Amino acid sequence: MKVSKEQKTSLFAWLQRLVGAGIIVTAIPAGINLFAMGVIPDKYLYIIAPLYAAVAGVVLWQLMRRSKAVWRGVLFMVIGMVMITVNIAVYKSGHSVNSFLNAVQPPQVNYVEYTVIAKKNRSVVLDSARSVGMVGADTLRDKAAKALAGVTPAAQSSYDSLMALTEQLNTGAVELASIRTANMGVLQENYREFYDSVATLATYKVRDDNRQAAPKTDVTKPFVLYISGIDTYGDVGEVSRSDVNMLAVINPAKRTMLLVNTPRDYYVQLHGVAGVPDKLTHAGIYGIDMSRQTLGDLYGVEIPYYVRLNFTSLVKMVDVVGDITVDSDYAFHSFQAGKNTLDSKRTLEFARERYSFSDGDRQRGRNQQKVIEAIVAKMSEPRNLTRYNAILSTLQSSLQTNMSQETIASLIKMQLNDFKGWRVESMSVDGVGATRQTYSMGAMPLYVMIPDGASVERAKGQIGEYLQS
Repeated sequence: MKVSKEQKTSLFAWLQRLVGAGIIVTAIPAGINLFAMGVIPDKYLYIIAPLYAAVAGVVLWQLMRRSKAVWRGVLFMVIGMVMITVNIAVYKSGHSVNSFLNAVQPPQVNYVEYTVIAKKNRSVVLDSARSVGMVGADTLRDKAAKALAGVTPAAQSSYDSLMALTEQLNTGAVELASIRTANMGVLQENYREFYDSVATLATYKVRDDNRQAAPKTDVTKPFVLYISGIDTYGDVGEVSRSDVNMLAVINPAKRTMLLVNTPRDYYVQLHGVAGVPDKLTHAGIYGIDMSRQTLGDLYGVEIPYYVRLNFTSLVKMVDVVGDITVDSDYAFHSFQAGKNTLDSKRTLEFARERYSFSDGDRQRGRNQQKVIEAIVAKMSEPRNLTRYNAILSTLQSSLQTNMSQETIASLIKMQLNDFKGWRVESMSVDGVGATRQTYSMGAMPLYVMIPDGASVERAKGQIGEYLQS
Protein backbone atom coordinates (compact mmCIF):
# COMPACT_ATOMS: atom_id res chain seq x y z
CA MET A 1 0.00 0.00 0.00
CA LYS A 2 1.47 3.32 -1.10
CA VAL A 3 1.58 6.07 1.52
CA SER A 4 0.67 9.50 0.22
CA LYS A 5 2.68 12.65 0.86
CA GLU A 6 -0.13 14.05 3.01
CA GLN A 7 -0.12 10.91 5.17
CA LYS A 8 3.66 11.12 5.60
CA THR A 9 3.35 14.76 6.61
CA SER A 10 0.59 13.92 9.06
CA LEU A 11 2.61 11.06 10.61
CA PHE A 12 5.68 13.30 10.95
CA ALA A 13 3.60 16.00 12.64
CA TRP A 14 2.14 13.42 15.01
CA LEU A 15 5.65 12.23 15.96
CA GLN A 16 6.70 15.82 16.60
CA ARG A 17 3.77 16.35 18.94
CA LEU A 18 4.52 13.06 20.67
CA VAL A 19 8.11 14.15 21.36
CA GLY A 20 6.84 17.52 22.59
CA ALA A 21 4.41 15.82 24.96
CA GLY A 22 7.24 13.59 26.17
CA ILE A 23 9.33 16.62 27.06
CA ILE A 24 6.50 18.11 29.13
CA VAL A 25 5.55 14.84 30.85
CA THR A 26 9.13 14.01 31.87
CA ALA A 27 10.18 17.58 32.71
CA ILE A 28 7.60 18.05 35.46
CA PRO A 29 8.69 15.16 37.77
CA ALA A 30 12.35 15.78 36.89
CA GLY A 31 12.04 19.43 37.92
CA ILE A 32 10.25 18.54 41.15
CA ASN A 33 12.97 16.00 42.02
CA LEU A 34 15.76 18.41 41.12
CA PHE A 35 14.53 20.98 43.63
CA ALA A 36 13.27 18.50 46.24
CA MET A 37 16.51 16.54 46.67
CA GLY A 38 18.11 19.66 48.15
CA VAL A 39 21.70 18.90 47.17
CA ILE A 40 22.12 21.12 44.10
CA PRO A 41 23.59 24.54 45.02
CA ASP A 42 21.25 27.47 44.35
CA LYS A 43 23.75 29.18 42.06
CA TYR A 44 23.50 26.23 39.67
CA LEU A 45 19.72 26.03 39.89
CA TYR A 46 19.39 29.73 39.03
CA ILE A 47 21.31 29.03 35.82
CA ILE A 48 19.91 25.60 34.95
CA ALA A 49 16.20 26.35 35.47
CA PRO A 50 15.80 29.45 33.23
CA LEU A 51 18.20 28.06 30.61
CA TYR A 52 16.28 24.79 30.44
CA ALA A 53 12.94 26.66 30.28
CA ALA A 54 14.21 28.79 27.39
CA VAL A 55 15.55 25.83 25.43
CA ALA A 56 12.40 23.79 26.11
CA GLY A 57 10.23 26.68 24.96
CA VAL A 58 12.09 26.99 21.64
CA VAL A 59 12.08 23.23 21.05
CA LEU A 60 8.39 22.88 21.87
CA TRP A 61 7.47 25.80 19.61
CA GLN A 62 9.43 24.29 16.74
CA LEU A 63 7.89 20.87 17.31
CA MET A 64 4.33 22.18 17.40
CA ARG A 65 4.54 24.44 14.34
CA ARG A 66 4.32 23.04 10.86
CA SER A 67 7.60 23.62 9.10
CA LYS A 68 8.18 22.87 5.44
CA ALA A 69 11.85 22.19 6.12
CA VAL A 70 11.98 18.50 7.06
CA TRP A 71 15.57 18.76 8.29
CA ARG A 72 14.51 21.34 10.86
CA GLY A 73 11.73 19.11 12.16
CA VAL A 74 14.12 16.14 12.41
CA LEU A 75 16.73 18.28 14.19
CA PHE A 76 14.31 19.45 16.85
CA MET A 77 12.90 15.93 17.30
CA VAL A 78 16.44 14.71 18.03
CA ILE A 79 16.99 17.59 20.46
CA GLY A 80 13.63 16.79 22.07
CA MET A 81 14.55 13.12 22.55
CA VAL A 82 17.85 14.17 24.12
CA MET A 83 15.90 16.40 26.51
CA ILE A 84 13.58 13.52 27.42
CA THR A 85 16.64 11.35 28.15
CA VAL A 86 18.10 14.09 30.36
CA ASN A 87 14.77 14.51 32.17
CA ILE A 88 14.62 10.79 32.91
CA ALA A 89 18.23 10.81 34.13
CA VAL A 90 17.53 13.76 36.44
CA TYR A 91 14.44 12.03 37.81
CA LYS A 92 16.40 8.81 38.46
CA SER A 93 19.17 10.81 40.12
CA GLY A 94 16.70 12.49 42.44
CA HIS A 95 15.19 9.12 43.25
CA SER A 96 18.68 7.72 43.99
CA VAL A 97 19.45 10.60 46.37
CA ASN A 98 16.15 10.20 48.21
CA SER A 99 16.59 6.42 48.44
CA PHE A 100 20.10 6.89 49.82
CA LEU A 101 19.01 9.44 52.43
CA ASN A 102 16.18 7.16 53.56
CA ALA A 103 18.27 3.98 53.57
CA VAL A 104 21.10 5.28 55.76
CA GLN A 105 18.77 6.45 58.52
CA PRO A 106 18.54 4.15 61.56
CA PRO A 107 15.22 2.33 61.94
CA GLN A 108 12.48 4.11 63.85
CA VAL A 109 12.26 1.12 66.18
CA ASN A 110 15.44 -0.62 67.33
CA TYR A 111 15.56 -4.24 68.49
CA VAL A 112 18.28 -6.13 70.34
CA GLU A 113 18.61 -9.85 69.67
CA TYR A 114 19.12 -12.40 72.45
CA THR A 115 20.28 -16.01 72.18
CA VAL A 116 19.20 -18.89 74.41
CA ILE A 117 21.98 -21.45 74.79
CA ALA A 118 22.48 -24.81 76.52
CA LYS A 119 25.40 -27.20 76.94
CA LYS A 120 25.71 -29.59 74.01
CA ASN A 121 26.34 -32.61 76.24
CA ARG A 122 23.05 -32.22 78.08
CA SER A 123 19.63 -33.14 76.77
CA VAL A 124 17.84 -29.87 77.40
CA VAL A 125 14.79 -28.63 75.51
CA LEU A 126 13.09 -25.28 75.86
CA ASP A 127 9.64 -26.56 76.83
CA SER A 128 10.83 -28.73 79.71
CA ALA A 129 13.83 -26.73 80.99
CA ARG A 130 13.56 -25.88 84.68
CA SER A 131 15.97 -22.93 84.96
CA VAL A 132 17.41 -20.16 82.82
CA GLY A 133 19.98 -17.54 83.76
CA MET A 134 20.32 -13.93 82.62
CA VAL A 135 22.78 -11.07 83.13
CA GLY A 136 21.21 -8.85 85.77
CA ALA A 137 23.17 -5.73 84.79
CA ASP A 138 21.70 -5.77 81.28
CA THR A 139 19.91 -2.44 80.71
CA LEU A 140 17.08 -4.31 78.94
CA ARG A 141 16.87 -7.05 81.55
CA ASP A 142 13.19 -6.53 82.46
CA LYS A 143 12.02 -6.44 78.84
CA ALA A 144 14.18 -9.44 78.02
CA ALA A 145 12.69 -11.37 80.93
CA LYS A 146 9.15 -10.82 79.63
CA ALA A 147 10.12 -11.88 76.12
CA LEU A 148 12.04 -14.90 77.43
CA ALA A 149 8.95 -16.13 79.28
CA GLY A 150 7.33 -16.62 75.88
CA VAL A 151 10.27 -18.74 74.73
CA THR A 152 10.64 -21.08 77.71
CA PRO A 153 8.68 -21.63 80.96
CA ALA A 154 11.96 -22.13 82.86
CA ALA A 155 12.35 -20.23 86.13
CA GLN A 156 14.52 -17.15 85.65
CA SER A 157 17.47 -16.03 87.75
CA SER A 158 19.97 -13.20 87.35
CA TYR A 159 23.75 -13.07 87.74
CA ASP A 160 26.22 -10.23 88.11
CA SER A 161 28.16 -10.69 84.88
CA LEU A 162 28.39 -12.68 81.68
CA MET A 163 31.25 -14.69 83.15
CA ALA A 164 29.24 -15.54 86.28
CA LEU A 165 26.36 -16.72 84.08
CA THR A 166 28.61 -18.95 81.95
CA GLU A 167 30.01 -20.60 85.09
CA GLN A 168 26.50 -21.33 86.36
CA LEU A 169 25.72 -22.98 83.03
CA ASN A 170 28.97 -24.96 83.18
CA THR A 171 28.24 -26.33 86.65
CA GLY A 172 24.62 -27.15 85.85
CA ALA A 173 23.18 -24.62 88.30
CA VAL A 174 21.05 -23.44 85.38
CA GLU A 175 20.05 -25.45 82.34
CA LEU A 176 19.76 -22.51 79.95
CA ALA A 177 21.39 -19.10 79.56
CA SER A 178 19.92 -16.09 77.78
CA ILE A 179 22.45 -13.51 76.59
CA ARG A 180 22.70 -10.77 74.01
CA THR A 181 23.65 -12.27 70.66
CA ALA A 182 26.43 -9.68 70.39
CA ASN A 183 28.01 -11.29 73.47
CA MET A 184 28.41 -14.56 71.59
CA GLY A 185 31.24 -12.90 69.68
CA VAL A 186 32.86 -11.89 72.97
CA LEU A 187 32.70 -15.49 74.17
CA GLN A 188 34.03 -16.80 70.87
CA GLU A 189 37.06 -14.50 71.10
CA ASN A 190 37.81 -14.73 74.81
CA TYR A 191 36.33 -18.01 76.08
CA ARG A 192 36.51 -20.36 73.09
CA GLU A 193 36.26 -23.55 75.16
CA PHE A 194 32.88 -22.49 76.50
CA TYR A 195 31.70 -21.14 73.14
CA ASP A 196 32.38 -24.47 71.45
CA SER A 197 30.58 -26.39 74.20
CA VAL A 198 27.16 -24.72 73.83
CA ALA A 199 24.36 -24.91 71.29
CA THR A 200 21.85 -22.23 70.31
CA LEU A 201 18.27 -23.32 71.06
CA ALA A 202 16.42 -20.12 70.21
CA THR A 203 16.73 -16.41 69.55
CA TYR A 204 14.32 -13.59 70.36
CA LYS A 205 14.30 -9.81 70.05
CA VAL A 206 13.59 -7.05 72.54
CA ARG A 207 12.59 -3.52 71.66
CA ASP A 208 15.11 -0.90 72.75
CA ASP A 209 13.60 2.53 73.35
CA ASN A 210 16.83 4.04 74.68
CA ARG A 211 18.10 5.32 71.32
CA GLN A 212 18.92 9.01 71.46
CA ALA A 213 17.95 11.41 68.70
CA ALA A 214 20.78 13.41 67.15
CA PRO A 215 20.84 17.04 68.22
CA LYS A 216 20.31 19.73 65.62
CA THR A 217 23.76 21.01 64.77
CA ASP A 218 24.90 23.65 62.30
CA VAL A 219 27.08 21.55 59.99
CA THR A 220 28.59 24.63 58.41
CA LYS A 221 30.55 24.86 61.67
CA PRO A 222 33.09 22.29 62.97
CA PHE A 223 31.64 19.11 64.50
CA VAL A 224 32.72 15.62 65.58
CA LEU A 225 31.50 12.40 63.99
CA TYR A 226 32.02 8.94 65.48
CA ILE A 227 32.88 6.28 62.88
CA SER A 228 32.10 2.78 64.10
CA GLY A 229 32.77 -0.18 61.89
CA ILE A 230 32.99 -3.91 61.50
CA ASP A 231 35.43 -5.43 59.03
CA THR A 232 33.43 -8.54 58.21
CA TYR A 233 30.28 -9.11 56.21
CA GLY A 234 27.05 -8.51 58.05
CA ASP A 235 24.14 -6.16 58.55
CA VAL A 236 25.55 -2.75 59.38
CA GLY A 237 22.58 -2.10 61.65
CA GLU A 238 23.15 -5.05 63.98
CA VAL A 239 24.11 -4.43 67.59
CA SER A 240 27.67 -5.74 67.73
CA ARG A 241 31.23 -5.08 68.81
CA SER A 242 33.01 -2.36 66.90
CA ASP A 243 36.35 -3.24 65.30
CA VAL A 244 36.90 0.27 63.95
CA ASN A 245 36.61 3.22 66.33
CA MET A 246 37.48 6.60 64.86
CA LEU A 247 36.53 10.17 65.48
CA ALA A 248 36.29 12.41 62.43
CA VAL A 249 36.69 16.03 63.48
CA ILE A 250 35.25 17.92 60.51
CA ASN A 251 35.67 21.60 59.69
CA PRO A 252 33.47 22.12 56.59
CA ALA A 253 34.45 25.76 56.01
CA LYS A 254 38.17 24.96 55.91
CA ARG A 255 37.62 21.56 54.24
CA THR A 256 39.78 19.87 56.87
CA MET A 257 39.26 16.58 58.65
CA LEU A 258 41.12 14.99 61.55
CA LEU A 259 40.79 11.22 61.97
CA VAL A 260 41.55 9.99 65.49
CA ASN A 261 41.88 6.23 65.82
CA THR A 262 41.26 4.57 69.18
CA PRO A 263 42.36 0.90 69.46
CA ARG A 264 39.54 -1.60 69.97
CA ASP A 265 41.20 -2.98 73.15
CA TYR A 266 41.49 0.43 74.84
CA TYR A 267 40.64 0.04 78.53
CA VAL A 268 37.98 2.69 79.14
CA GLN A 269 35.20 3.50 81.56
CA LEU A 270 31.87 2.86 79.85
CA HIS A 271 29.61 5.90 79.85
CA GLY A 272 27.30 5.98 82.86
CA VAL A 273 28.66 2.68 84.22
CA ALA A 274 30.43 2.59 87.57
CA GLY A 275 33.03 0.05 88.58
CA VAL A 276 35.39 -1.94 86.37
CA PRO A 277 36.33 -0.45 82.96
CA ASP A 278 35.99 -2.46 79.75
CA LYS A 279 37.42 -2.82 76.28
CA LEU A 280 36.22 -0.12 73.93
CA THR A 281 35.05 -2.75 71.44
CA HIS A 282 32.68 -4.19 74.08
CA ALA A 283 30.86 -0.86 74.36
CA GLY A 284 29.17 -1.67 71.04
CA ILE A 285 27.35 -4.58 72.69
CA TYR A 286 25.29 -2.02 74.59
CA GLY A 287 24.48 0.04 71.52
CA ILE A 288 26.08 2.62 69.27
CA ASP A 289 25.25 5.44 71.69
CA MET A 290 27.28 3.75 74.43
CA SER A 291 30.36 3.72 72.17
CA ARG A 292 29.77 7.30 71.06
CA GLN A 293 29.34 8.64 74.60
CA THR A 294 32.24 6.59 75.98
CA LEU A 295 34.59 8.16 73.44
CA GLY A 296 33.10 11.55 74.24
CA ASP A 297 34.03 10.99 77.88
CA LEU A 298 37.55 9.85 76.94
CA TYR A 299 38.33 12.93 74.82
CA GLY A 300 36.17 15.45 76.67
CA VAL A 301 34.19 16.45 73.58
CA GLU A 302 30.58 16.34 72.44
CA ILE A 303 30.03 13.83 69.63
CA PRO A 304 26.57 14.50 68.19
CA TYR A 305 26.73 12.19 65.19
CA TYR A 306 27.75 8.66 64.35
CA VAL A 307 28.24 6.65 61.19
CA ARG A 308 28.25 2.86 61.29
CA LEU A 309 30.32 1.35 58.50
CA ASN A 310 30.52 -2.12 57.09
CA PHE A 311 34.16 -1.80 56.11
CA THR A 312 34.11 -4.88 53.90
CA SER A 313 31.31 -3.38 51.81
CA LEU A 314 32.74 0.12 51.89
CA VAL A 315 35.89 -0.85 50.01
CA LYS A 316 33.64 -1.77 47.07
CA MET A 317 33.58 1.99 46.61
CA VAL A 318 37.01 1.58 45.01
CA ASP A 319 35.34 -0.31 42.15
CA VAL A 320 33.19 2.78 41.55
CA VAL A 321 35.59 5.70 41.98
CA GLY A 322 38.69 3.94 40.70
CA ASP A 323 41.91 2.60 42.20
CA ILE A 324 43.21 4.46 45.24
CA THR A 325 46.77 5.24 46.29
CA VAL A 326 47.91 4.67 49.88
CA ASP A 327 51.26 5.19 51.54
CA SER A 328 52.16 2.04 53.50
CA ASP A 329 54.39 2.38 56.56
CA TYR A 330 55.69 -1.17 56.14
CA ALA A 331 56.30 -3.80 53.48
CA PHE A 332 54.01 -6.80 54.04
CA HIS A 333 52.44 -9.45 51.83
CA SER A 334 52.19 -7.90 48.35
CA PHE A 335 52.52 -4.33 49.62
CA GLN A 336 55.68 -2.27 49.52
CA ALA A 337 56.72 0.43 51.94
CA GLY A 338 55.64 3.72 50.36
CA LYS A 339 53.12 4.33 47.59
CA ASN A 340 50.76 1.50 46.58
CA THR A 341 47.96 1.62 44.01
CA LEU A 342 45.09 -0.59 45.16
CA ASP A 343 41.98 -2.06 43.61
CA SER A 344 39.07 -3.07 45.86
CA LYS A 345 40.43 -6.56 46.61
CA ARG A 346 43.84 -5.28 47.65
CA THR A 347 42.24 -2.38 49.55
CA LEU A 348 40.36 -4.85 51.74
CA GLU A 349 43.51 -6.91 52.31
CA PHE A 350 45.44 -3.76 53.23
CA ALA A 351 42.73 -2.58 55.64
CA ARG A 352 42.19 -5.89 57.45
CA GLU A 353 45.73 -7.12 58.08
CA ARG A 354 47.07 -6.85 61.63
CA TYR A 355 49.17 -9.97 62.28
CA SER A 356 52.07 -8.74 60.12
CA PHE A 357 52.78 -5.84 62.48
CA SER A 358 54.38 -5.73 65.89
CA ASP A 359 51.71 -3.29 67.10
CA GLY A 360 48.93 -5.29 65.47
CA ASP A 361 45.56 -3.61 65.83
CA ARG A 362 47.06 -0.13 66.17
CA GLN A 363 48.72 -0.39 62.75
CA ARG A 364 45.54 -1.84 61.27
CA GLY A 365 43.71 1.24 62.55
CA ARG A 366 46.29 3.51 60.90
CA ASN A 367 45.93 1.61 57.62
CA GLN A 368 42.15 1.93 57.76
CA GLN A 369 42.58 5.66 58.24
CA LYS A 370 44.74 5.75 55.11
CA VAL A 371 42.03 3.91 53.15
CA ILE A 372 39.32 6.33 54.31
CA GLU A 373 41.55 9.30 53.43
CA ALA A 374 42.19 7.91 49.94
CA ILE A 375 38.50 7.19 49.28
CA VAL A 376 37.48 10.68 50.47
CA ALA A 377 40.11 12.25 48.20
CA LYS A 378 38.96 10.16 45.25
CA MET A 379 35.28 10.93 45.80
CA SER A 380 36.09 14.66 45.92
CA GLU A 381 37.40 14.62 42.35
CA PRO A 382 35.00 16.46 39.98
CA ARG A 383 35.13 13.60 37.46
CA ASN A 384 33.32 11.35 39.93
CA LEU A 385 30.27 13.60 39.74
CA THR A 386 29.11 11.47 36.80
CA ARG A 387 29.30 8.37 39.00
CA TYR A 388 27.33 9.63 41.96
CA ASN A 389 24.40 7.26 41.34
CA ALA A 390 26.76 4.30 41.69
CA ILE A 391 28.49 5.97 44.65
CA LEU A 392 25.20 6.46 46.50
CA SER A 393 24.12 2.90 45.73
CA THR A 394 27.36 1.51 47.18
CA LEU A 395 27.25 3.72 50.27
CA GLN A 396 23.60 2.85 50.83
CA SER A 397 24.43 -0.75 51.73
CA SER A 398 27.57 0.15 53.66
CA LEU A 399 26.60 2.70 56.27
CA GLN A 400 24.00 3.92 58.73
CA THR A 401 23.95 7.31 60.46
CA ASN A 402 21.89 9.35 62.87
CA MET A 403 22.47 12.48 60.78
CA SER A 404 19.18 13.81 59.50
CA GLN A 405 18.43 13.80 55.78
CA GLU A 406 18.59 17.59 55.80
CA THR A 407 22.05 17.54 57.40
CA ILE A 408 23.45 15.07 54.87
CA ALA A 409 21.91 17.03 52.00
CA SER A 410 23.51 20.23 53.33
CA LEU A 411 26.96 18.61 53.39
CA ILE A 412 26.57 17.25 49.85
CA LYS A 413 25.35 20.65 48.66
CA MET A 414 28.33 22.35 50.26
CA GLN A 415 30.74 20.01 48.47
CA LEU A 416 29.02 20.44 45.09
CA ASN A 417 29.13 24.20 45.51
CA ASP A 418 32.86 24.49 44.85
CA PHE A 419 34.35 20.96 44.61
CA LYS A 420 37.15 21.93 46.95
CA GLY A 421 39.42 19.09 48.02
CA TRP A 422 39.68 17.99 51.63
CA ARG A 423 42.85 18.01 53.70
CA VAL A 424 42.78 14.92 55.91
CA GLU A 425 45.12 14.36 58.84
CA SER A 426 45.32 11.17 60.90
CA MET A 427 46.54 10.31 64.36
CA SER A 428 46.21 7.43 66.81
CA VAL A 429 46.30 7.23 70.57
CA ASP A 430 48.64 4.71 72.16
CA GLY A 431 48.81 2.51 75.20
CA VAL A 432 50.43 -0.47 76.88
CA GLY A 433 49.15 -4.04 76.72
CA ALA A 434 48.01 -5.62 79.98
CA THR A 435 45.64 -8.21 81.42
CA ARG A 436 42.66 -6.94 83.38
CA GLN A 437 39.14 -7.79 84.49
CA THR A 438 36.44 -6.17 82.37
CA TYR A 439 32.88 -5.03 82.92
CA SER A 440 31.52 -7.39 80.28
CA MET A 441 33.38 -10.56 81.27
CA GLY A 442 33.59 -10.04 85.03
CA ALA A 443 36.42 -11.80 86.85
CA MET A 444 37.88 -13.43 83.73
CA PRO A 445 41.06 -11.48 82.86
CA LEU A 446 41.32 -10.31 79.24
CA TYR A 447 43.98 -8.62 77.16
CA VAL A 448 43.43 -4.85 77.19
CA MET A 449 45.39 -1.73 76.30
CA ILE A 450 45.96 0.71 79.15
CA PRO A 451 45.64 4.23 77.65
CA ASP A 452 48.76 6.37 77.41
CA GLY A 453 47.70 9.62 79.04
CA ALA A 454 50.11 11.75 77.02
CA SER A 455 48.79 10.49 73.67
CA VAL A 456 45.20 11.04 74.79
CA GLU A 457 46.04 14.61 75.81
CA ARG A 458 47.71 15.23 72.43
CA ALA A 459 44.56 13.97 70.71
CA LYS A 460 42.43 16.29 72.86
CA GLY A 461 44.60 19.22 71.83
CA GLN A 462 44.37 18.36 68.13
CA ILE A 463 40.61 17.93 68.35
CA GLY A 464 40.31 21.33 70.01
CA GLU A 465 42.33 22.99 67.24
CA TYR A 466 40.18 21.49 64.50
CA LEU A 467 37.00 22.59 66.25
CA GLN A 468 38.06 26.22 66.07
CA SER A 469 36.09 27.97 63.30
